[in-house]
Amino acid sequence: MLVDRRIVDKIVSAANIRKDEVVLEAGTGQGILTMELCRQAKQVISYEVDANLYEKAQEQLLQYSNNNLRLVKADLFKTKDATLFDIFVSNLPYSRSRDAIEWLSTQKFDRAIVMVQEEFANKLIARPSGKSYRAISALAAHCFTIEKLFKVRKESFEPQPKVESSIIRITPINTISKETVRNINLLFSRRNKNASSVADEIGIIVDVDRYGSRKIDQIEPTDLIRMAEWISSNVRSI
Repeated sequence: MLVDRRIVDKIVSAANIRKDEVVLEAGTGQGILTMELCRQAKQVISYEVDANLYEKAQEQLLQYSNNNLRLVKADLFKTKDATLFDIFVSNLPYSRSRDAIEWLSTQKFDRAIVMVQEEFANKLIARPSGKSYRAISALAAHCFTIEKLFKVRKESFEPQPKVESSIIRITPINTISKETVRNINLLFSRRNKNASSVADEIGIIVDVDRYGSRKIDQIEPTDLIRMAEWISSNVRSI
């Protein structure tokens, strides 16, 4: 749990929230960040999946629930309800960081401020052939501009984590479908094979002269997204 109010203030400042904007928060927790978001935004929609934390947050945030806060007990990334929002803010458990980025790639919004593990932040900005280049790297490069804002010390949490943390700003460029996200992950499950072999295996045609002999993790994000979209329209069997 984030307990350092100085970091909370820096997150809220980085979000640069206007009074006419709607903020979507994933992971209410104990409400320390939610409270500050409510003081800045027109409305805050905050999702918390843990039943105990949800009950505590209801008590802690009662004054805001009657004003501009909608507290929801659900997994945001599994809900089918359409939510319109301007800003996404998240201080989720790091095991859910990938879920958050994949979900955001399918959404329309203005900006996001997200706390992630430092190692994961490096994956988001990794380039082809780099040791950290993964499916999430290709997806992030195609869909977002990502800026690392500042690091967060271990002492800012209780209990203290064993990993370093970073706050990142995400600005959307493109949106993709959930199916394309799944297909990107499918391609990277074969990351050590060349594109021609993978194309033959899953039933699509690729430009052999352009990148047919390259391994999946050597291909530029835009080309990988194109391949993932081809899978949806041309695949025979997977």
